[in-house]
Amino acid sequence: MSLSPPPTQPAPLPPASSPRPAAAVRLPMAAAVALVAVGAALIAALVAWGLSRGLGATAWAAPVGALLGVAAAVLPAALALHRLGAHPDGQTLVGGSLHTPLGAARPLFLELAGREWARARRYGSGAALLLVDVDRFARLTESRGSEAADAVLAELLRQTAPTLRGADLLTRFSDAQMAVFLAHADATGALDVAERIRERSEQLEVVLPQETPPKPLRLTVSVGVAQLRPAHLNLQSLIDDAQDAVLAARQAGGNCVRAAPVDLGRLSPTGGWRTVPRARP
Repeated sequence: MSLSPPPTQPAPLPPASSPRPAAAVRLPMAAAVALVAVGAALIAALVAWGLSRGLGATAWAAPVGALLGVAAAVLPAALALHRLGAHPDGQTLVGGSLHTPLGAARPLFLELAGREWARARRYGSGAALLLVDVDRFARLTESRGSEAADAVLAELLRQTAPTLRGADLLTRFSDAQMAVFLAHADATGALDVAERIRERSEQLEVVLPQETPPKPLRLTVSVGVAQLRPAHLNLQSLIDDAQDAVLAARQAGGNCVRAAPVDLGRLSPTGGWRTVPRARP
């Protein structure tokens, strides 16, 4: 499938059929700490007063009450802060989008994408999966090292994240591949996002701070697009179709977008028909 050239300035994909989730209200850390301290002091005072009234004016009622009050306020607050700051596999969930520039995030991505897949199947709201392969990733690793290869994919993730909607999911799917799950997306919208990712990747110049003098890295990507269809009875079947589309993009020379379903028995660059086994991340 060939695509027409995208606009020069890529723009985020607007919501198709659902409103953008409301932005989360965030408090400055200093204000949050102050609120916790005030709450702990109030609880401590109330507990101490209650013990003093119930047990009489004893020397140990006030200290014990204060300790119990502080514990009652601090422990729930500490648990809440831990749950807000931590996420499985060191991931961060921001506004519904999964941003993991440096770490593997397949378990959480598959869990969340599975929920969106089920919702789209139930309500017919549409969804699509994009798999983005960095072209010649193995050669890059051999010539510049694994740190350089990781930096390239991390920069691609960082540049892609702001272009997605709040309900979309983004993650590093394998060593050389990132995945994007688009909720409420039709075929045209999914192809548009894929083409903008391909175009944006061509414009990247990744500079490694440890290199002197710096040697900017350039990259291109092969993108496979799988639009949710009745034939996709589970999320894995959608992933398989996207992998086939990535393989078709590689066979076309890379730096292009292909959409599933594709016929993997196709003419090779040297002539003749061949069937290439599906790659797995």
